[in-house]
Amino acid sequence: MTSADCLNAGWTAAQRARRRGNKDAISQVERLMAELPPHCVLITVMDGHPATLAWLGAVGSHRTVPLGVEHFGQTGTIADLYRHYGISAGAIVTAVEGLSPGRPLHNRGRIL
Repeated sequence: MTSADCLNAGWTAAQRARRRGNKDAISQVERLMAELPPHCVLITVMDGHPATLAWLGAVGSHRTVPLGVEHFGQTGTIADLYRHYGISAGAIVTAVEGLSPGRPLHNRGRIL
């Protein structure tokens, strides 16, 4: 997604339109997520504050695990910062693995 703000504004506008009687109002994010089963868990990743995307779970009543940067001011390489803030590829895989039992996604340090 290129703009969390625009996506949220469209969803809010569709909700408002439905409250005002337009039963056919639907937002782009609702179209995108329409076929996700209710048991799906969303993992949102943002190199900004995790609350920026946490609202996505409310669109279809999905459990949401928002990952992002909660404290600002650190310096380092992008890889170091992503690791520090828990938004590196490895941290994302770890978050996914913690959601359900089954075959691990890691294999000798590689992501499968």
